[in-house]
Amino acid sequence: MGTSSLSPKENFARAIRRPDEEINLGAASLYAASNEFPDLDVIAYQGRIAQFGAKVKSRLNAQHTNYDFVGAMHEVLFENAGFTGDSKDYFNPNNSHLNEVIDHLKGNPVALSILYIEVARVAGVAVDGISLRKHFVVAIGTGEERIFVDPFHNGGLLSRKECITNILGKDRIKNGDFDDLERKFLNPATKRAMLRRLLSNLKVAHEKHKNYELALSASERIQLLDPSNLRNLSELAHLQTKVGNFGDAVDSLTQFLERAPAGSNTEQAESALRKLKALTARGNDDSPE
Repeated sequence: MGTSSLSPKENFARAIRRPDEEINLGAASLYAASNEFPDLDVIAYQGRIAQFGAKVKSRLNAQHTNYDFVGAMHEVLFENAGFTGDSKDYFNPNNSHLNEVIDHLKGNPVALSILYIEVARVAGVAVDGISLRKHFVVAIGTGEERIFVDPFHNGGLLSRKECITNILGKDRIKNGDFDDLERKFLNPATKRAMLRRLLSNLKVAHEKHKNYELALSASERIQLLDPSNLRNLSELAHLQTKVGNFGDAVDSLTQFLERAPAGSNTEQAESALRKLKALTARGNDDSPE
């Protein structure tokens, strides 16, 4: 079925409207970007990802090890293509758009990790996304054979200790059981969680550049991914207020207050809702009959 008659938001909604394991992570990431790039050819960019994957696969034999695979990925993506993390302009919104990452060979940690995962999938190797504190990496294999790779830093290798230290800090792991800590903190991220992180980064980047309409669009897509996310619902109301969508903000804050757990501190939200209701009532009074 074609997608030409669907809006970018509808295409994204359709891409994620399935069990997590069935989501095409690359396609969903590209459909998320198509809101800002309406002429984006999702199929063409998936083809470019597939070309990278074919190059990796051609370097592997049937009995390849995880290290052989990581070496092939490093050669194709980082040595030959030249992908790297954009540390100079980290909050550039384009670092969260997979099409721009592919075109300009740079991105943020989660976008580069998604690219790595998708290239690996084409090559026939399962790679997990791993969420760290203010960072994102990937993992290949399981148990003692597990390898952690940092796509943002040119595909460098990380130890599990380095990954756990990033999350907990040095003082909390001195006498820790690393097997237990790995099970608790280095579990694979779901595809929805990776997309949510990608869109959260995009929202923050647009807010930093005061592009509130685009930040609102990213927040709306997060809400599609995770309707139960109260924090995003609150942020959605804030952005709706910023752009003057007061009626939508009233709806979002009303939902937020209805869903907030008993005993939560909701005074700020309640105050904001009262002000918004007053604004919308005033607007209705001023409208012509």
